[in-house]
Amino acid sequence: MLLVAFMILAITPNIALAQEGDISLTLEQAIDIAYKSNPDLRQADLEIDKAQIQRDDAADLVTSIPIGGIITPTCQEIYNGYQKAEIALEGAKRNKTTEKERVASDVINAYTAALKNYNTMESARLTIEDLRQQLSTSYIAQETGMISAFDVKSFENAIKQAEDQYRGAQSQYEASIASLRTVVGQDQWWKPVLTSRAVLKEYPRETLDIELSRGISQSVNVWQSQELLDIEKSQEGWVIPNLSTDMRNINMGMAETTHEQAKLKTMGAIEQLYHGIDATEGQIAAAEAANEQAQRDLEVAQLKYDVGLTPKYSMPGASGSSSLAAATLAAQKAQYNLDSLQASLAGMKAQFAYLTGQTVYDAGDWTPEPQAVAANK
Repeated sequence: MLLVAFMILAITPNIALAQEGDISLTLEQAIDIAYKSNPDLRQADLEIDKAQIQRDDAADLVTSIPIGGIITPTCQEIYNGYQKAEIALEGAKRNKTTEKERVASDVINAYTAALKNYNTMESARLTIEDLRQQLSTSYIAQETGMISAFDVKSFENAIKQAEDQYRGAQSQYEASIASLRTVVGQDQWWKPVLTSRAVLKEYPRETLDIELSRGISQSVNVWQSQELLDIEKSQEGWVIPNLSTDMRNINMGMAETTHEQAKLKTMGAIEQLYHGIDATEGQIAAAEAANEQAQRDLEVAQLKYDVGLTPKYSMPGASGSSSLAAATLAAQKAQYNLDSLQASLAGMKAQFAYLTGQTVYDAGDWTPEPQAVAANK
């Protein structure tokens, strides 16, 4: 029966640790790569150059004021063109800064999604390994009358289901790597090993009212809509050719509506993230306590195994204390769960910081530790 068990383990398809090549990639490296390759940042530079030229051209047209003053519609249109060009130039410069923060936020979100999917995939792999061991021992248990053939069949079915779950988790992980690859501007052959790990447990913030106020004044969506509104307002008091009062009022109303919508959407997103961060912090605290308990249980199980008080693997259906393998699996899964929650918090922090006009990436939230750290402990 032992020979049969070993043969089953030998012919069952192996599932290896997720190794995606020799390219190790920290989060900071991913952000730097994105800064160098992201087309939106190059576009932002071009927008600044374009706005500067348009502003200079508009300034050239208003270097002198006609003797009669700026009274004709044509003169007023020229002067208003200069005002709008000034607003557009300042907006282009500000957009360059916020665009870098947006790119960093996108990279962090893609990176954390990949980390969480990796942890899910590895947890599924560990489950399969444990079930395979149980299957091998179940044949021995069946021969000795400890379990029935029905129980053995249950283990076989459980392995098939776990393998299906693993393949699904593996696809999710590969999809998240593809998303990260797109964000940092790499080709399909670029397959990194993610080596940063989130260590963030709490995200100190101001009260919700203060954060909402900051978001309204600093959020990119709000100030971009404010820029459009300012351009419309700059035309007030001027007589602009081919622009009727009715059309001006419509344009102003649309700009005001867009601005109000931007503020409402930003406030809603900030409030949702604010409460989501609170909830995730609570989950991390609970997961941290569970992980500490699981690691202590593993230490106890190891000591018992060393002195022969507990087996490495339990026979299916056997009563008594847990095996060393079971304690090891519980500890590994507890660590993966904690790692995923901390990655979630880091991703939410990046989104929140972007919405409220703060620095998105904080090196203190991360440590360059292999993503398979739990499996190696």
